[in-house]
Amino acid sequence: PDPILNFQTATDIAKGDAQAFWVRVRAPKKQPPGLYSGKLVVEADGAKAFAFDLTIRVFGFRMPDRTPLPLAVTFMPIFYEPNGQGGWREGPYARADWRPHAWEWADFLADYYLTTDTLYGRADWTPDFASLAKLKQQGRLGRFNLGYYGACGEGDETIKKWRQATIDVIRPRYEKAKELGLLKHAYIYGCDENPKGLFPAVERAAQMLKAEFPGVPVMTTTYDNSFGQESVIKSMDVFCPLTPKFDPARATVARGAGKQVWWYICCGPRHPHANMFIEYPAIEGRLLMGAMTAKYRPDGFLYYQISIWNADPITKGPFTTWDPRSWTTYHGDGSWTCMGPGGTPLPTIRLENFRDGLEDYAYARILEATIAKIEAAPALRATRGDWLQRARKLLVVPTGLVKSLTEYTRDPALVYGYRQRLAEAIEAAGVVPAEL
Repeated sequence: PDPILNFQTATDIAKGDAQAFWVRVRAPKKQPPGLYSGKLVVEADGAKAFAFDLTIRVFGFRMPDRTPLPLAVTFMPIFYEPNGQGGWREGPYARADWRPHAWEWADFLADYYLTTDTLYGRADWTPDFASLAKLKQQGRLGRFNLGYYGACGEGDETIKKWRQATIDVIRPRYEKAKELGLLKHAYIYGCDENPKGLFPAVERAAQMLKAEFPGVPVMTTTYDNSFGQESVIKSMDVFCPLTPKFDPARATVARGAGKQVWWYICCGPRHPHANMFIEYPAIEGRLLMGAMTAKYRPDGFLYYQISIWNADPITKGPFTTWDPRSWTTYHGDGSWTCMGPGGTPLPTIRLENFRDGLEDYAYARILEATIAKIEAAPALRATRGDWLQRARKLLVVPTGLVKSLTEYTRDPALVYGYRQRLAEAIEAAGVVPAEL
């Protein structure tokens, strides 16, 4: 039960089966705050089977139109032979059903705070500039990569070949992004999980990229757990460790030197760390993007792939032939989306929790910004001392929710309760909430 079959409005349910339904409610941007009540009716064979009350509370502030946390996440549909049987699939599985729906996918992903992007943009790839420009116009554009780079060895001939394979490939994308006014959303990623022995070559690559493409952050998941403070890698803008290697104290020092420190997950880490495997409780993805991010404050989140698809599109349900096996022996790793009829977008329960977590984080950021707004206005500060004291305490994530990166709740009620308290505090400020 992971794909959400949003193309279905009715389904046959066999006797003895219990069928879950995903109910999604959306409030228009200008919806007045307050309580809204109604009923949800379930029909069987055209007749009312049962109904239950549904009450929605709309708060007096808005979710941001784009992600409250910088993201570098790959959407590049690929096919991998699962269970270690070998290699990227070719032939009938190497489908391109989704391509005629490129904008539909871009629009769909933006609704989940994601941007059509890939960390691994090689020579035969180019950013979807049409979709990126449209998202920017809508105020929904996140970050996107201009191209992948590898470590650069020594010697004139080696450096020349590296420049041809990297600088010359990225150059036209950089110029196009500049022409469209998109450069402030761009980054350059590479040296994926490089070991210590490659640190000098990583630094050499970063130096040249910084010189050639000024203003565009250069990012890596190279295993420099000092974040440039105890290594030769000085030119890197963004270090991105695996979540267990995220060290808040070291990150603070690195930020003092002008660096950013993100974090990432992939086929690791395993329990007790949070991850997004199908077997893991879905609350983990929500906590990772929400309360854990609010507590530890990484500068961004990176994920290598959300579209490893090892099955044909889903065309009917509730039972499907979608294969949850993705990268080697993992279930759902690198695969948070599915294809619906004709290659159209389908979300998963894990993708919904990813967005819910980012919204949880947005609540904390909006409260934080509202505190700053009141503190900056003497007249407001003088009349809201008690509120400021309560609000500052609320920004401290409760240990019952997240005690550490390996100790956290499995109780949804605690997540809902904390989000509710943040929202009520924002409304109680008595000012127009600050927007992110």
